[in-house]
Amino acid sequence: MARTWGSEKMLSVAPVRSASGAANYFAKDDYYTVEGSSEMTSWAGEGAKTLGLSGEVTKDAFEAALNGILPGGEAIAQVENRRAGVDLTFSMPKSASIQAYVAGDKRILEANMTAVRKTMAWVEQNLAQGRRDVEGRKVPVQSGNLVYALFQHDTSRALDPQGHIHAVIANLTQMPDGRWQALHADKIWAHNSVIGSIYHAHLRSELERRGYQIELKGRHGTFEIAGVSKAAVAEFSQRRVEILERATKLGISSPEGLREITMRSRDPKLGIEDRAALQQDWIDRAAALGFDGKGLALAAQGRAGLSSPDSSLERGYRSIVDAIDAARTLVGGLLGPHDPLVDNALARAVKSPAQARAQFAVASAVRILSEREAAWPLHKLAKTALDLGMKDVTIEGVEGRIGQLVQNRQLIPGVARAADKNGPMVTTPEALRTEEAILRLVDEGKDMAQPILGAPDAPSRLQNVAHRPLNSGQLGAATMILSSADRTVSVQGVAGAGKSTMLQAVAQVAKAEGRSITGLAFQNKMVADLAEGAGIAARTIASFVWANERYITERDTVGYEAARAALSGVMLVVDESSMVSSRDMLKLHQISDALGVNKLVLVGDRQQLSSIDAGKSFAMVQAGGSTVARMDENIRQRTDQLRTVAALANDGHARTAMKVLGERVIEHAQPAAAAADLWMALPASDRDVTAVFASGREARAIINAAIQDGLVAEGSVKGAAIQLTVTERVNMTREELRFASTYRPGQTLEVARGGARDIGIGEGRYNVLKVHRNGKVDLSDGKRKIRIDPQRLSPTEKRDRLQLHEKKTLQLREGDRIRWTANDKDRGLHNAAIARVVGVEAGGITVETADRGCLTLGADDPMLSRLDLAYALNMHMAQGVTTDKAIIVMSAQERNLSNQRLFNVGVTRVRDVITMVVDDREKLARQLDMNAGNKTSALETLGRLSIDGTSRQDPRGKFDPGSRGQLPDLPPLPGNLPPLPGSATVPTSGRDEAGLKAEEVARPLSLPERSLGLDL
Repeated sequence: MARTWGSEKMLSVAPVRSASGAANYFAKDDYYTVEGSSEMTSWAGEGAKTLGLSGEVTKDAFEAALNGILPGGEAIAQVENRRAGVDLTFSMPKSASIQAYVAGDKRILEANMTAVRKTMAWVEQNLAQGRRDVEGRKVPVQSGNLVYALFQHDTSRALDPQGHIHAVIANLTQMPDGRWQALHADKIWAHNSVIGSIYHAHLRSELERRGYQIELKGRHGTFEIAGVSKAAVAEFSQRRVEILERATKLGISSPEGLREITMRSRDPKLGIEDRAALQQDWIDRAAALGFDGKGLALAAQGRAGLSSPDSSLERGYRSIVDAIDAARTLVGGLLGPHDPLVDNALARAVKSPAQARAQFAVASAVRILSEREAAWPLHKLAKTALDLGMKDVTIEGVEGRIGQLVQNRQLIPGVARAADKNGPMVTTPEALRTEEAILRLVDEGKDMAQPILGAPDAPSRLQNVAHRPLNSGQLGAATMILSSADRTVSVQGVAGAGKSTMLQAVAQVAKAEGRSITGLAFQNKMVADLAEGAGIAARTIASFVWANERYITERDTVGYEAARAALSGVMLVVDESSMVSSRDMLKLHQISDALGVNKLVLVGDRQQLSSIDAGKSFAMVQAGGSTVARMDENIRQRTDQLRTVAALANDGHARTAMKVLGERVIEHAQPAAAAADLWMALPASDRDVTAVFASGREARAIINAAIQDGLVAEGSVKGAAIQLTVTERVNMTREELRFASTYRPGQTLEVARGGARDIGIGEGRYNVLKVHRNGKVDLSDGKRKIRIDPQRLSPTEKRDRLQLHEKKTLQLREGDRIRWTANDKDRGLHNAAIARVVGVEAGGITVETADRGCLTLGADDPMLSRLDLAYALNMHMAQGVTTDKAIIVMSAQERNLSNQRLFNVGVTRVRDVITMVVDDREKLARQLDMNAGNKTSALETLGRLSIDGTSRQDPRGKFDPGSRGQLPDLPPLPGNLPPLPGSATVPTSGRDEAGLKAEEVARPLSLPERSLGLDL
């Protein structure tokens, strides 16, 4: 039974393929023989109530429901290969199972059942759908009812205590017109991670109400009960140990890979003849470790007020606890930094602690998401808020707060479409104003630049200075740059179009005309490439913005006059512009406007990798009406096959491109290891011209280690090894660094110039020593221990002052290929640049750098911790690389990394020969087709601009640069309820992308009013 797992191990979703098999497994009479080992089986759901199904689940009634047979005998949706249903399995954390079955605290089982029932009520209200015919097409329709049975089990497949509840949903639902039909379960599958987060939030809350204290584990709201010994958790995690041992042998550590191993290594559940003996065995094993959990359970009962038989005393105890809790929340809010997304202290004072925390959670979730994207689905916002793990914050409070933010116009709902599979989208006023400001500045810069050369004269001048003849695309782009009177111009060039050659000719002509030209790029390696490939002196965008952004508002100062004198009349050339975030794009335009930059030239490929941070500004500027030249001729690929593959990849046809590659696409269960073997099998001459590109970090690490081991074994890498401790940046947003649960002992926290005064630490590197349950974190700078409160970090800070790093050990020998993971400008060492180890000395190494120079790094050199192996590169490192041959590794398990943009980057780097190694060719092709990998845009979400070909047209029409940053009017609210994101309706004319008549599917998203999971 294939399973798709939610966050960590909280929820699994599986199809029920056989009604009789499921009935035999779940509802057999003798499944449990010990009283209390399983609390119950029960029917649930509004659909079950309507059918008169209640109480204990009998085998016959259960099998009939799964077969689509109603109690009256009517058969529903009897088609070939009919799906019987869906099994949602909710699993408690191991510590909760130990307390329930070893310590005997049955309140935990009550808490778990309550959490599951509340979660399933949300699923039923938000995700239950049927379908109806509209002009021959099946359109999803909200039904709001399910027929499902709950089964409580208590063991894992290794016979360890593992409390879990199966919610087995029959393939039935009643439509609004009263008819019964098959359930359309797509939304349940698509929202599995959201369902898991909702369940875990409810379970945390229920356990805390019963007096248990919670310790968060990981970034997705996963937790354990504080006080349950680690030894006991390890003792009763045999199934997990088996999976991890198998994963270690296979070199797999990603969640996707672990889920695949779990699915493929499932043995039939063992029979249990004597459950009383099994439970006693659990108790004895725990006792041998010095743990029985009884004291922990009694302490929890005391905290919950259950130690007193007098209910009035219990209520008094709880009221005191609640009052103290409320006071702490209020005082914490008063003392903490200002947060514009929560109520002021006076308004917050009249709210309950849970309401106040829900405000903080949603505010943080908005910032976490908005750092990376301009808009996001509502369910993702709710999940992110819940996963922060704040006490007593559940889906009801989160949804209520989101509705308030929409009502306050602090969140803006997008234009809903029937094709929005992820549900309603929402954006922020800041994202909208940023995009509007960029396009307004582009518009205001038209006819404001002084052309460097007239259009008639440009082609001959350019051909005269070019290193090789320019083709029509190169010549057209170069001519536009030199002759256009617009301040902002864009060059959209496909990968391999020869943009560097074109820019080299532009730079030569500009300099001959006495014009200054400065290059800007995303990272220092790209800066070096721009200087080498185009002869343009360059710097990073970050350093340029940092040096000049004050002059956007600061005028009439000596500094401003000096900056204007330096930049007035200059041409700025931004390379790989697709990687520029909206925030940086706005700064570049504001600085250009303030300091009199003559021309801002944006060069790149909108089909390749986008920025890490929010926005797709390069594509937006093109769609918004800037002057654009296109370079569509690919001159990199040297074979017909690869030219065809590159063209298909640029057009988003990855599946067809893989078909063109044919036998060059190799399937292997372990693609990373297979790719390393392929590279090792090459002769030395081919190795030098064959790059290895991996879609993700894990695959890259496996390939690097395997190739290094192979080279050592054959003697190509030789001599004594030096063992280094290197650091690798953890991918965290600024907001996530405000939460103690983000930190782990053994990590390092790097603080940039200027320090972090709000938490009392200066510039430098700090080791993370301990994370406390009260939200404090202990750090050490090597001399002293410092305790910080991450929540004191300002939520409005935009600079990257803090970076969190993981440590790992690395062995290097003579001959190893490495890359730098940080910059040392003084010595010309650039992040992502390649070097080779040519000597290993006591405590240090000598390397040959990218410019063929030699450099010795001593034992105390900081760059010894700023490097990694470079036999394989991930796709983000590959953008800008050109190689004769390449081995490309992609895995269908890595769903987020299986997108068209990464595929496009990989296949367009290569001149002659591509070999792809994949785990599942068909599955990967499907995922590539479904996942374009596009970033979001506020204007596109609101229907005011079409960037990636979406049909989100709002009745207000296309973006108007003259709008001057005014927020759009939002649709009226239904009654007195707070508006829900997504309450806009589909336009009432025309057809959407699915070909449906809009008037037949347009309606307010108000079913139910508190829903986050709704779409049309």
